[in-house]
Amino acid sequence: MRWMKGWGGRHWVATLGVLAFVALAGMGIARAQGGPGPGGSCARGEGFLTPEDRQIFGDRVMQRLSEKIGLTPEVAQEIRGLFQSQRDRMRDDMQKLCEARQEFQQAMARQDATPEAVKAAAERLKSLQGALLDRRVENSLTLRSKLTAEQWAKWQEMRKGLGQHFRRHRSVS
Repeated sequence: MRWMKGWGGRHWVATLGVLAFVALAGMGIARAQGGPGPGGSCARGEGFLTPEDRQIFGDRVMQRLSEKIGLTPEVAQEIRGLFQSQRDRMRDDMQKLCEARQEFQQAMARQDATPEAVKAAAERLKSLQGALLDRRVENSLTLRSKLTAEQWAKWQEMRKGLGQHFRRHRSVS
């Protein structure tokens, strides 16, 4: 993983925030525009990281998180397990959400779609979005229960800083 050499503290905080954001918030945006191939734009590829790379990356992220907010090895291991289970569940949820967005957009685009069909697609989309919000709240409460008040405050600051980092970089690109 030569691409990680020379990463400073800010990069690690940003990377940690990205992982946490995806794992906890589930706010990844699935573009449902019907691309080529089976499943359109919702089709999942294998990804660019091997399982070994994910393990190494996860180890480093948890080490940095432990250093930044002061986790014990036991709590760090619990949180890592929480992140892994959330990631696995979130993949399926995001796949379903992408498909629902695609279905809704297709129904809206069709001139001959009945109002009932459009409303049914919208209800499915709303239901999945609501379930993701419920999962986000549950995940945050679970994480909070594992941290002290001081650690939770540091976690919130890290997430807040990450949001500012991405807003700054998104407006530049």
